Amino acid sequence: MFAAVSYQKAPEGTARASARPVSGDNPAREGPRRRRGGALMMLFGLMGAAAAWVLQTEIGETLAAQACFPHRSALAAPQWSWLMPALDAISVVALLIGVAGVWAAWRGWRSAARPDPASPASDASVGRTRFLALAGIILSLLFVVGLVATGLAVLLVSPCSAWR
Repeated sequence: MFAAVSYQKAPEGTARASARPVSGDNPAREGPRRRRGGALMMLFGLMGAAAAWVLQTEIGETLAAQACFPHRSALAAPQWSWLMPALDAISVVALLIGVAGVWAAWRGWRSAARPDPASPASDASVGRTRFLALAGIILSLLFVVGLVATGLAVLLVSPCSAWR
């Protein structure tokens, strides 16, 4: 059975005392996810560091392969002088994105740990938010370790060296 609710428009100049506020009227009454960042921040906390690691490895390997093996023959040194500074910059930017992912996940976990008592969010959605934020913290920290290891490999190993 469906129930319909009808709202009458209040006369001009009178206050809306009986009407329920719309979710956009009072941002303090919204749930913890909506009030402090939303689903995009949660997704960035979950996948930001992983995406940064994938992009760092894919871009770095592609650039190194093109600079060191231009015509299916190995070179002793990269043919581009800007390759090593570019790989270093990619590593630093990827590490910053990974740390930002950890921060976003931590922020989501902290905001879900202190739920607003006036919030209409149910206990299940707060628990789900806390779980996703904690998973984001763990995943982001693991991928930050991977970003550091990949960045150290860029600094310590020549891109044109043989891996035999």
